[in-house]
Amino acid sequence: MANWTIRTHYRKSCEQHEHFYNAGADGKIIAKALFRSAEFKIETSNSDFPNFEFTETPGGDGKVDSVDLFNLTGGNIESTELDSMTDGGYSIIKFLDINDKKEEEQLEELIREKGSNALESYENGNWYLSDTECWVWGPLEIEDEAGIVRIICADDDGNLIDFVEDPLS
Repeated sequence: MANWTIRTHYRKSCEQHEHFYNAGADGKIIAKALFRSAEFKIETSNSDFPNFEFTETPGGDGKVDSVDLFNLTGGNIESTELDSMTDGGYSIIKFLDINDKKEEEQLEELIREKGSNALESYENGNWYLSDTECWVWGPLEIEDEAGIVRIICADDDGNLIDFVEDPLS
């Protein structure tokens, strides 16, 4: 077994998606928050580099360049654990199957002012968090137990490759 640290290389390349359902009625809320950075701990079943696949961020730009760190699986990945996410703020709040515009406005105001956790005590409904995703994209820094950092990204087909900084940018 080996332990690794994975973090975003560029700022603002981390988005958390929280999925809420109303147990008493139809309705779903997806609250997306953009973060300046994210850092997770990964445990692998062997000492080989973490073997994961890139995919598309739901609602993203369609590129196969992202991973959901809360649900990272595959190859030799045993577990992932959030270490930190910094400077977050809600960017998109999407409502599905809620047919009351006034209620949508109240829910959006509640989430923006008090955060998504306030949904659990919202008086008009029985909202619960069903899933949380942490999508990161772009170059990712992977650090091993010895402190050696490898910066990786996805090629155009979603394959893991070493990141090379463009000298012209």
